[in-house]
Amino acid sequence: MSEINNKGFIYTSEIEQLLFSKGDLKMATKAKRPREENIYDEENRIQCEQRAKTFLKWFSSNPNNFFNDKVTIGPDGSCAQNGMLAISDIKEGESLFRISRKILLHPKTSSLSALLEKEPVNSESGWSELLICMMHEYNAQESPWKSYFDVLPAAIDLPMFWTEKERDELLTGTGVVEAVNRDIEKIHKEFHTVVSPYLKKHNNIISPGSDDLELYKRMVSYVMAYSFTEPPNDVDSGVSGEDDQEEEEKAVIYMVPMADMLNHIAKNNAHLSFKPDCLEMIATKDIKKGEEVFNTYGELANWHLLHMYGFSEAYPANHYDTVDIPLDVVLDIAEEEAENKEFAKKKTAFFKQKVVEDLIGDIIVGTNGILTDDRLYMVLKVMEMSPSQFAIYEEECEEGWGEDLEEDTTVLSEFGNMKDLCQSWKTIISRSASLSLKRYKTSIEEDEEKLKQVKCLKSRQQYSLHLCYGQKMILKINLEDDVGLS
Repeated sequence: MSEINNKGFIYTSEIEQLLFSKGDLKMATKAKRPREENIYDEENRIQCEQRAKTFLKWFSSNPNNFFNDKVTIGPDGSCAQNGMLAISDIKEGESLFRISRKILLHPKTSSLSALLEKEPVNSESGWSELLICMMHEYNAQESPWKSYFDVLPAAIDLPMFWTEKERDELLTGTGVVEAVNRDIEKIHKEFHTVVSPYLKKHNNIISPGSDDLELYKRMVSYVMAYSFTEPPNDVDSGVSGEDDQEEEEKAVIYMVPMADMLNHIAKNNAHLSFKPDCLEMIATKDIKKGEEVFNTYGELANWHLLHMYGFSEAYPANHYDTVDIPLDVVLDIAEEEAENKEFAKKKTAFFKQKVVEDLIGDIIVGTNGILTDDRLYMVLKVMEMSPSQFAIYEEECEEGWGEDLEEDTTVLSEFGNMKDLCQSWKTIISRSASLSLKRYKTSIEEDEEKLKQVKCLKSRQQYSLHLCYGQKMILKINLEDDVGLS
């Protein structure tokens, strides 16, 4: 993929690399998303519509841009506050719009480019320069991006803006709570130690009002939800590798006016392509008049969509959905199932040490199979080793840790293959899934009762319900039931 929406502030999930490396997991899904309920009243709808028209006028006023008259933007026909709608039939491969690289918002196009080149900002996240530029341009009276900022929502309802009580009640067990807590801690730290001192130092250049934590959080949410990352040496962009090698290896983050008007669905119908002079949105299939045009933010699980973008897809629409089984759970179950408990404790201690050293993580389960199949295979294989076999394995690991046992692990990569596992492995997997189901606040049966009245729920409750229920169904149907009973 040449286009990837940004996936996180500082916290980055291992699932990103796994999903892209595993390829496209096929499942039929209609290119649509249920409309968000109660996202605005009539007055707000009219305001959104007017801002979208003003933004489109601004976009089209640039002679280097192109906007296809077969599409329009705004709240009508969109699943969210704004979106892109086909007003005529569109053919696969047709260009929907092109945006000049000159009006992408990033440190090199901002009016602060000279300052940042002279005095760069270094931060753990790598986002600080972009965020400083965004705060400056947001507050600058004559910013060329004023119409762009006006069309963005005043607030994105990300879990980082929910109360701790809401996150605990709605998201416990999903992995979102832990991710948000890490983000909040690092956002505050980076603002106070890096960004705010820089803003104070250059307050004669940077727009007044920029040194504000709440504004910083808002800009962070925009980057989380709307930025795009251009991979180095992108095939479409024509980058030839002539620049400095270190610079080539850095992916560039942009705010891309117009591209971020499109909403996401797992089975999208449009794709953003990076060209040498522009970025172009292209239809990836025929789109009928009246249909919404959807981009993809990447092959993302529901927990990641809610964490970074503020929504999730109803089960089973998101065929990229995943759920984690903590490694500790698998190890504890394997230890309980072992005949030689003392020897099993020695092996689980070995793995837990590797966790401390950040050399091994949790087990990630997708909709088709175990995404970390090699990891789970290794754990199960080692836990069944005899003392002599484990002694050799330990010695080999001292020379260099590696998860690969040089064996075929695909028996775990697809649920249909798991029938061939030995019963002891099936038991460990099934019991691990059952124990993981207990970490949520509600049961599957309780979720199914709520789903009957899902349209009556507020958006936070709806999206949290879809997230939790989807994760539980992956665990229940594919691991607890099928693996345990086959």
